[in-house]
Amino acid sequence: MLKGANLNMEKILTIDIGTTACKVIVFDLEGNILAKANREYPTYTPQIEWAEQDPLDWWNEAVEGIKEVAQAAGADGIVAIGLSSQRETVVPIDREGNVLSRAISWMDRRSRLEAEEISRQFGKDTIHKITGLIPDSTFTATKLLWLKKHQPEILQKAHVFLQPKEFIGYMLTGEAATDHSLASRTMMFDINKRQWWEDIFEFVGVKTSQFPRLCYADEIIGYLKEDVAKILGLKSRIPVVSGGGDRPLEALGAGIVGSRVMESTGTATNVSMSSNKVPENLDPRVVCSCHVIRDHYLIEQGITTSGTILRWIRDNFYRGEKEKGKNVYELIDNEAESSSPGANGVVLLPFFMGSRATRWNPDAKGVLFGLTLTHSRADVARAVLEGISYEIRACIEILESMGLRAESIVSMGGGAKSRVWSRIKADILGKKVVVEKVQEAASKGAMLLASYAIGARESLIEEKREVLFEYQPDSKNHEIYNRVYEIYNQLYNSVSSLYPKLSQY
Repeated sequence: MLKGANLNMEKILTIDIGTTACKVIVFDLEGNILAKANREYPTYTPQIEWAEQDPLDWWNEAVEGIKEVAQAAGADGIVAIGLSSQRETVVPIDREGNVLSRAISWMDRRSRLEAEEISRQFGKDTIHKITGLIPDSTFTATKLLWLKKHQPEILQKAHVFLQPKEFIGYMLTGEAATDHSLASRTMMFDINKRQWWEDIFEFVGVKTSQFPRLCYADEIIGYLKEDVAKILGLKSRIPVVSGGGDRPLEALGAGIVGSRVMESTGTATNVSMSSNKVPENLDPRVVCSCHVIRDHYLIEQGITTSGTILRWIRDNFYRGEKEKGKNVYELIDNEAESSSPGANGVVLLPFFMGSRATRWNPDAKGVLFGLTLTHSRADVARAVLEGISYEIRACIEILESMGLRAESIVSMGGGAKSRVWSRIKADILGKKVVVEKVQEAASKGAMLLASYAIGARESLIEEKREVLFEYQPDSKNHEIYNRVYEIYNQLYNSVSSLYPKLSQY
């Protein structure tokens, strides 16, 4: 808890249902963190390419997290609750509020064939023009079509289909509501008209009545139920504000406006910019979703595996150090720094679970290229950091090809904690990389929306930004990386035809 904080002061509680954990935070109205709880839950992989989570795990961990922070920060002063979550993940609920199956995660790839089927039915260009998305198993529509084929009884029994923060909102208030930022990640929402795209509902086999009511991210969706409030140790009738998807909330929390680009690396990496309209020349490799800021959009690209590759390196290359309780990520940083720009000729393609933007290749695989007997673990560690950074550069180059000005990069998420990696990014991108002091940007965004919704602030955009550190590109290193980046792209083009052949094994 923040030193000197008043237990009775007005506070905002936020709940973020992430891919690996539930994060519950209490903020004061100035955005200072008063108390924080992080509660992990598992992802189940019953078959290859499947990824599922139990919505009751989300709820149970949220309950325990709320109890923890309410006790630490004082429950009496909590005046609003804001919500945030991972996107695209879908959970079916029956009329009594019972969960009908595990939630199918955004990471789940079982509906690849359904994505192709939807693309054939409506046309890739039409889908992109209407929804801002590119047919891919990431998005909710493909998962529902898979259920129609393989588990039709779930579609028939489902009263409503919810995404994670919507499920939490439903449990808190009894109300089912979705904001535009999450609705626009279903591939079933017209981002231009800001309404459901009914044609695809019929094809997938569900009705618009089986989806939550639409609202803006800064709207109050309902009030904390009395029975739930007693369980949580909170006052009843606290307003619950819709909030939105984690990425647009991060962008809001980080103040991503104008020519600032957000690069957020956690489990995956998201590269995004804000716009007050859908770009007329929207590149077909780029997705465009509704922002949590009214009448704004977020132009996005995603790298499916980034932080997960670091975890893979940790578990497989640094197992001994991990078992001894050492700070493995710090060790990876130190060893990567001891290698040289270009990782002494080792290049990584970071596609360990397929590729989304910029390449949209579900068959893509990871490649570690250039190894010789002279290479060390340090070279591999640096190649991992560089490989992910090359793909970030590919994303930014597409944004710039659309006429968007990407002058500086605001680095967020767990990856931003590494100064070594931030320096590598600056050198590879040839742009200033800034790490700001803002903590927990997605939760901060949910706090801003909640406080705005109850009239506690006049604007969602914070003018003052406190920089933690920043790096300007080193011209010599940038030249080295320009040459390796060319090899990186040539490598992908050379092996991409082999990926489908590997998928059968």
